[in-house]
Formats: sequence, structure tokens, C-alpha cells
Amino acid sequence: MDYYEILSLSNFYFEDSYVVSIIEPAGSITFELDAALTENHPQYEKPKQGEQYCYRKVLLRFFNTESVEWRAKKILEFVDSTGDLDYGNIDSFVRSDGAYNLSGDWGSVTIRGGEVEAVMMD
Repeated sequence: MDYYEILSLSNFYFEDSYVVSIIEPAGSITFELDAALTENHPQYEKPKQGEQYCYRKVLLRFFNTESVEWRAKKILEFVDSTGDLDYGNIDSFVRSDGAYNLSGDWGSVTIRGGEVEAVMMD
């Protein structure tokens, strides 16, 4: 199942969202994102000048997990046109056999069990 088939995540476009940080407290993992919103998101607005999408700060939280297993971890920094740093996009995000599998320039991780939510920060 692709992430956009999960109701709470259906109004995001993670392939064009930017990972700003990855936080790993015990039993969870959180991706801080400059998230691209789809036009169906309640906070969607026309994109700012020079931007392709409407972006908002979002915490993509996986909590009450059974395990977080990194298959590859390579935190490479990218600098955008405004000088802000990020770690690339979430290129792939699927759920299968009770696990969430995510990958991008920052690495690839399998998150088993637990729940996922997207929390708006602004």
C-alpha cells in the first residue's frame, strides 16, 4: 500500500517534500519535513512565488513501534536556493506486511508495527 492510500497521509506529496531532520527517540522515529501539500489539504494555499507546491512544516511521526531498522543511513546535506539545508526527499514510502518502508537520499528504513501520523507545525 502506498502512503497516499492511508487516509491521514493522503493530502501530502512526500516525493517533493524535504526532510529537514530525523529524530529517533526510543520506540519511535520522526521526520521533520517541509511537506508539499496537495490541493485537497485543508491548509493548502496557492504556492509562493518561485515554488511549485504549497509547503508547510510537518512532523511525520511513527510511534509505538516494534522496531526501527536502518537498511542504509547516509545523511547527506543539500542546500536549496535560499541557503536552507535539507536531506533530500522521501522517494519511496510503502506499507507492506505490517511494516512501513521509507527511502530517500538520507537512507532507507523499515519501521515495524506502531502508528503513523502527520502533525502540522505551523
